[in-house]
Amino acid sequence: MTTGERLQFLSIGSGSSGNCYYFGDGKQGILIDAGIAARTIRKALRDIGTDFDRILGVFVSHDHVDHIKSVGTLGEGFHVPVYATSGTHTGIERSWGVTQKLNGSRRYLAAGETTTVGPFSLTPYPVSHDATDCVCFALTYGPYNIMVATDLGCANEAVSDLIRQSNIVVLEANYDATMLQKGPYPYYLKQRIVGDEGHLCNDETGRLLAENWHDGLKHVFLCHLSKDNNKPSLALETVETCLRDAGVAYENGVRIEPLSRNVHTLIEFDD
Repeated sequence: MTTGERLQFLSIGSGSSGNCYYFGDGKQGILIDAGIAARTIRKALRDIGTDFDRILGVFVSHDHVDHIKSVGTLGEGFHVPVYATSGTHTGIERSWGVTQKLNGSRRYLAAGETTTVGPFSLTPYPVSHDATDCVCFALTYGPYNIMVATDLGCANEAVSDLIRQSNIVVLEANYDATMLQKGPYPYYLKQRIVGDEGHLCNDETGRLLAENWHDGLKHVFLCHLSKDNNKPSLALETVETCLRDAGVAYENGVRIEPLSRNVHTLIEFDD
């Protein structure tokens, strides 16, 4: 590994109640989204021996409140740079959910352009979701290529390309179609979720992975699972069934894991 340090991944929050993911190397790291309380993020970081002063930046996928709740506190209170596209920064500025607005901590991203902070390089790519300007991220660290796509109603070619290029994939598996249709959500909300600017269901995620599976893929994390319309065991079972039906030999050393909404487990990757 050219960095000399082992890559770490910590899911601090994953779901409609709040999203935040940490990638680091034991010395420094970055956050993708900050949609939960800053004190919760800080406690999770301190539990693994780090803190906000070692965070090189927060990279924001879009301006829904479950992804931006604490960006003002981190950016202005703790001086952590907040990276987002121009459209997302506009959405953050207008959001009722961000009480402390960004000023000196604001940094700008552009689709398809790479930003490097420390040993981490991130490139945003547009995805289909009903936010001001939603992106997924391609992240590189040493020999690792990582994709993080937390909210998307349908996959575009960029998402498929990134799966084919990545060793580690963090990909939405938001809902089970049957649970959603039989569940308590009002009709308009169900239609939003299943639409092309909504969220991916378990079957769509499984088929997307099967279509773009490759030998270099080693870790798949299923993220942003719905509390009301999904279960971790069901998401995993559905994705694995899609892979088996497509003839994908995923059992050969590949880890597939649904992320908990709020249980923090540090994962260290071997190179």
